[in-house]
Amino acid sequence: MDRGTIPINKNYELEYHYYDKDTTHNYFNRKFEIYLLEKKTLQKNYILHMNNVDIRQMAPNVFKASTGKKKHDFGVTTLNWNDIKTKFTDYIVAELGEKQRNNVKKAIGKLSSPKI
Repeated sequence: MDRGTIPINKNYELEYHYYDKDTTHNYFNRKFEIYLLEKKTLQKNYILHMNNVDIRQMAPNVFKASTGKKKHDFGVTTLNWNDIKTKFTDYIVAELGEKQRNNVKKAIGKLSSPKI
């Protein structure tokens, strides 16, 4: 499994988990999760994440934090990795503000495609 963190700025970071190859996932050959986290002094706060856990769908889903529980909020409708990164960038910018767009683009650009 590949995992790591990519800082966006001093208050936010992306945490990614790319699991080992799995034949049950149709388009992307493995399960992946990408989290947007807010850095706090003693803990990290979950804001939103994207994953492809639902093997019935080829496209990944984006989940947004609301009242402490994960809620299916909107889905990504394409399988092109560059389009997925662009959509995910838009979702993150909607949470953090338009001033962070360049920082978010740089952080998202460092993510590699989960497809092996």
